[in-house]
Amino acid sequence: MQNQHLQSISKFFTLSTLAMTIACTGSIPLILSSPSSVHAETRQQSVDSVTDWLFGNLNPGLNRRRLQHYEHGYIREWNAIRRVIDQGGLRYSKVGPNGGACGEPDWTFPNKDEALKERLADAVFHSRYPGRRGAPIRPNERAAMREWVKIKNSMSVAYC
Repeated sequence: MQNQHLQSISKFFTLSTLAMTIACTGSIPLILSSPSSVHAETRQQSVDSVTDWLFGNLNPGLNRRRLQHYEHGYIREWNAIRRVIDQGGLRYSKVGPNGGACGEPDWTFPNKDEALKERLADAVFHSRYPGRRGAPIRPNERAAMREWVKIKNSMSVAYC
């Protein structure tokens, strides 16, 4: 009976924390933690979380919904982002026992790293146009250049 009571309290705190985070930031947090126990994501969970976030920025019309198995183009884009993030796109640091401010995760995405954003933009652009792989965008290809810049500019993660 007492164990059930503790579980109810734990669920209440978790839901309260989630509601408070959504109210304060306007978005669902990348990592959830309850006041009684802070947990860190595994590296793969962190990579997936950041990939989800960046993909959501790139495709806001999808409203961060789960992709369907038949959405091959979007799946290729998500996988392209994930490959870049998995190959050094995150920086890790130890989070204290109470977590960082606002329940920050133990990783950071370097928003000011222009080379990383360019690698991400290249990966997504070439996932959309696989026939262009390795071919630079020529100066007279203004539409392609605008698309690439738009992709690059969407590559950032919001913290608290």
